[in-house]
Amino acid sequence: MKSSKRWVLPAVFVVVSALYFDVRGVSAENDVTVATYNIAAGTEGLGLEAIAETIAASEAEVVGLQEVDVHWGSRSDFEDQATRLAELLDMEVFFAPIYTYDADIPGEPDRQFGLAILSDYPFLETFNHSIARLSTQDADPEPTLTPGFPEAGIRVGDANLWFYSTHLDYRGDPTVREMQVTDMQDVMAAHPNTVLTGDLNAMPDAPELAPLFEQFVDVWDVAGVGEGYTFPAGAPDRRIDYVLTSPGMEISEVETIDSQASDHLLVSAQVQLNPASIQTIQTLVTEYEKAGDIDPIATHLLQLHLKTLDYFEERGDEEKVRQHLGGFEQLIAQFQEQGRLTNRALGTIQPEVETIQRTMD
Repeated sequence: MKSSKRWVLPAVFVVVSALYFDVRGVSAENDVTVATYNIAAGTEGLGLEAIAETIAASEAEVVGLQEVDVHWGSRSDFEDQATRLAELLDMEVFFAPIYTYDADIPGEPDRQFGLAILSDYPFLETFNHSIARLSTQDADPEPTLTPGFPEAGIRVGDANLWFYSTHLDYRGDPTVREMQVTDMQDVMAAHPNTVLTGDLNAMPDAPELAPLFEQFVDVWDVAGVGEGYTFPAGAPDRRIDYVLTSPGMEISEVETIDSQASDHLLVSAQVQLNPASIQTIQTLVTEYEKAGDIDPIATHLLQLHLKTLDYFEERGDEEKVRQHLGGFEQLIAQFQEQGRLTNRALGTIQPEVETIQRTMD
């Protein structure tokens, strides 16, 4: 949750001590400030410290980053930008490379370029998913499934957040972006606390983005003021950077941060997560059956178990709830081993069970 303290960025970055960045308190509630930021590999002349300053000014607790260099090249001094930003901001980081190449000098780290997620909260699990891409490293590329779509499960208070960072194709032809949207929808968790952040390289009225706006809520439409333009940072004239959330999440304090640290502006929003609940698990089981991640017989047995849990929860019988939660947890693990429930479904449902159990302790 955001504190009342706000940072005003100077026109020219001034080097400050590392203590400057440790100003964000971790929320004990289910409010969390999320953000998206295309950092342009820190090549706008002000360096990574200016990028970190901008993130600190937003008071964001979970941030999706795009265009991140890790030992990539001379433009970023072969620095591991993901790790360095995490150090400056005292945050956890998950880096998801799009491209990985051998170093020019034997024995040096691989050259990588991709996306990242920064978090004030520990990661429950992380994945680097593949979506269609036209390589920027090939002279004559064709659409190919390529990594660089990071997902992180994050526990915040008594809720779980499923967070994604993406960077869609920049070319004028929308065909690849259309493919990427389809690929992302195939990947993303059917969870009521899902947040998708990223540089979508298209305006809100672009037809290829329509499926995302049917599935998610654009935070700027809910609580943003003005046009919300994000690019180019010096004189923004278009909105191509987004924070999208599951329907039903409360949204407030949506803003951009005026900074020249990158050629994009950071977009942040405060969202209220839905606490882990038996009702959420029921919804997940239903949605994953529709997606083919749980077979019908397993779904029927799981829903029967959940109705039993719901019954004892309404009666306030905590001992029975604990007992049946343990049985449900064993059941989903058994179905996963039998191939009747996918790893994706297990990875989303199990943290809900564990969070409910933890809140009962």
